[in-house]
Amino acid sequence: MKKVVVLVSALLAAGNVAAETQQGSFMLGGALGFDTSNFADEIEDELGAGFDAEDDGSAIGTDIYLGYTFGGASSIRMGYRTFGEQSGEVSFGGAALGDYSVEVDGLYFAGDLMLPLSDTAFVGGTLGLQNWDGESTTRTAMGTLKGKSDGRDFFYGVRGKFLFNEKSAGLVVGYTLYRFEDEYGEELEYDSFSIGLEGYFR
Repeated sequence: MKKVVVLVSALLAAGNVAAETQQGSFMLGGALGFDTSNFADEIEDELGAGFDAEDDGSAIGTDIYLGYTFGGASSIRMGYRTFGEQSGEVSFGGAALGDYSVEVDGLYFAGDLMLPLSDTAFVGGTLGLQNWDGESTTRTAMGTLKGKSDGRDFFYGVRGKFLFNEKSAGLVVGYTLYRFEDEYGEELEYDSFSIGLEGYFR
């Protein structure tokens, strides 16, 4: 609860002046995220010398959200984020031992403080709080092992927004960093490049 209070207080303080000077509107948005995690590095650290975890690279996740815009292009939003499945193979001395995958999703709350570059172009930053549930799967010749964890952690990033169609819609691009820590102190990090669209309803 303390994290939620801190986030809401910061967003309200940052957006107060802008909200008073520009008419707001409700919005609906969606985006695709190109997500890359450090899960392979975590596996190698856990297994020790000689083991190699080769991941399959970035995967596509989705983001759907509702919110309210103010101050030109700043916004407060709540949404559901599905991170792209991270998967790969584990080997020892060049011999394959098995493969792994990890899936993460959850609801979030975020705020975007945007500054104008022109009448239709804006750039700014994002601060949010992600509720997440994660599931990992490891498959070897001995069988399949599944693990689950969850938590609630801050995320942050940069964001650009380009309005069009008489400012009733917007193209949004962003780069966001996520760092999830479970109850055992293990960390899962995501770097995410995203592109999406927003519609505004006054």
